[in-house]
Amino acid sequence: MTHRDGELNPRQRLAYARHAMLVQLTHWTGQAGARLRQDRLERTALVSGRNPPDSRLARQMLEQAREAYGPPLLGHCLRCWLWADLFAQLDGISYDPELLYVSCLLHDLGLTDAHRPAAGDQVGCFAVHGGRVARLLLVEEGAAPAFADRADEAIALHMNVQVPLSSGAEAHLLHAAAHLDVAGIRAAELPPPAVRRVLGLHPRDGFPAEFGRLMRREAAERPASRAALGWRLGMRLPLTHNPIDRPSLTSP
Repeated sequence: MTHRDGELNPRQRLAYARHAMLVQLTHWTGQAGARLRQDRLERTALVSGRNPPDSRLARQMLEQAREAYGPPLLGHCLRCWLWADLFAQLDGISYDPELLYVSCLLHDLGLTDAHRPAAGDQVGCFAVHGGRVARLLLVEEGAAPAFADRADEAIALHMNVQVPLSSGAEAHLLHAAAHLDVAGIRAAELPPPAVRRVLGLHPRDGFPAEFGRLMRREAAERPASRAALGWRLGMRLPLTHNPIDRPSLTSP
């Protein structure tokens, strides 16, 4: 399956489900090793709460995000920028800060009332649609077409089960960040002080309930999409029992 298909056919849905279950199983079985790695990282200085790029384009896209999202989704997108940066430090990945920041900010535009597909539009996936919207916004603000294309690609890919580094550092990091914030994937790899710092800057107040509502709407309106399939496969459970919400992480 390529992300541009948007709507999955039956064979693609089966492949997606198998892949998602395998990744989740790998995540569960890897928790012990991740905790050992975390113990090692407690002695490693990860910079949490890094400042975003201060370019005109970054500021403009932050304004676009503030206009489009309610507080729960805006907080999610801002946390994704910080999670993505932490994963880059953790894994030694170099990236374009401006590209990663705007991709994180805009990655859920396709879920918003301001930018979601109109009734009757043949759109298979909110992420594909949102990537296209983000591309138009970026070009309108003067971004180079190649830069806008890469943001479009990163956003469209983020609902895949996995996004390899070969797809681009920014796409890989956005995917890792979004799946941490929604489902807790790789949470055990981050030191608790770094997690607390991010959650202190952008609390998760109202996010699980709001994101769950939006996924239910996506599942009803686009039943063959990746979002719908993920919801039917049990996204609700990790969303409402995300390990980053545990008191041991949210309290010093």
